[in-house]
Amino acid sequence: MNNKILIIGATGTIGSSLVRYLHERKADFTAMVRSVEQAKALNKRGMKTVLGDLEDIQSLQKALEGMDKVFLLSKTSPDSPRLQSNMVKAASDTDIKHIVKIAARGSAIDADFNIGRWHGITEEEIRNTGMDYTFLHAHTFLQNLFFDAQTIQEENAIYSSQGEGKIPMVDTRDIAAVAAKVLTESGHSGKTYLLTGPEAVSYHDIASALTELLGRKIEYVSQTSEEGEKAMVKTGMPPWMVEDMVLLNKRYARNEAIEVSRDIERIIGRKAKTLSEFLNDYKFKFIS
Repeated sequence: MNNKILIIGATGTIGSSLVRYLHERKADFTAMVRSVEQAKALNKRGMKTVLGDLEDIQSLQKALEGMDKVFLLSKTSPDSPRLQSNMVKAASDTDIKHIVKIAARGSAIDADFNIGRWHGITEEEIRNTGMDYTFLHAHTFLQNLFFDAQTIQEENAIYSSQGEGKIPMVDTRDIAAVAAKVLTESGHSGKTYLLTGPEAVSYHDIASALTELLGRKIEYVSQTSEEGEKAMVKTGMPPWMVEDMVLLNKRYARNEAIEVSRDIERIIGRKAKTLSEFLNDYKFKFIS
C-alpha cells in the first residue's frame, strides 16, 4: 500500500532534506507550509503542498484529509507542547495511522531540561492516542557549527563551554534519511531510535578538523560555564534555551552523553556521516 504522508516542518533544516529524499523515492507526500511563497517554491520542484498552521485547528484538519502518516516537527519553544498537541488531536480525529516525531536525546515527560520535557509531553500524548508512532531522538546537530562560522572566519577560533567532553554530533541529513525510511517502510512502529554520529568528538577535534580543512590554525577557546552563559545571553538566545544549554554543556563536559548509537546505520544501510565528511561538504560556510 502506498501511504499518503503529511510533512510538518518541510522547510526547516531537517524537513528540507526530508522532502528531497521523499521526492527522490517517489513517495506520495504533501508538505504543509504556512505561506504561499513557501508553497510556490516547493511546487516548482514538483512537490505537493497544503497551507496550514499549527495554531489553526481547522487548517490542520484540512491538511490531514486523506493522509495515512504524519511527520511532526516544529520550531522548539515553550509553545511546542500546545502547538504539537493541536496536530495530535486533529490526527486522532482522522484516519491517521502513524506519527513520526522528531525529538531530542533524553526526551521524556520527566526530563530535567526544557526541550526534552516538552518533547516528552507530546510523545506521551501520542502514545495515549493508541496510534502507531516512531520517535527519533537526535543528538546535537553538526549543523549547529554554522553558528560558529563568524568567529572561525574572523578570529580563527571556536568557543564552547563543553570543556574536554566529547559527544557524537549528528548530521541533520542523516536524521532526514532515517525519517524517509521510517515513513515509507514497515517495521518501525512503537520504536524510539537514538540518532547520533559515528564517533564522539570534542571541540579540540573540531578545531583540528577545521585547521586541516581551511589550511590555517583554528583554536579552540574553552570557556567556563559562566562565560558560555554570558556569550549565549549576548547573542539574544531566549532564557529557556540558555538554561538548557548551560545544563547540557555541563553534562557534555563530564562525558555523560558520549554513547554512540548505530541506529542510523541499521536503518539506512550506511554509516552516519563523520565530522570530516560534514565539514568537507560545508567548507564554504567557514571560509573567510
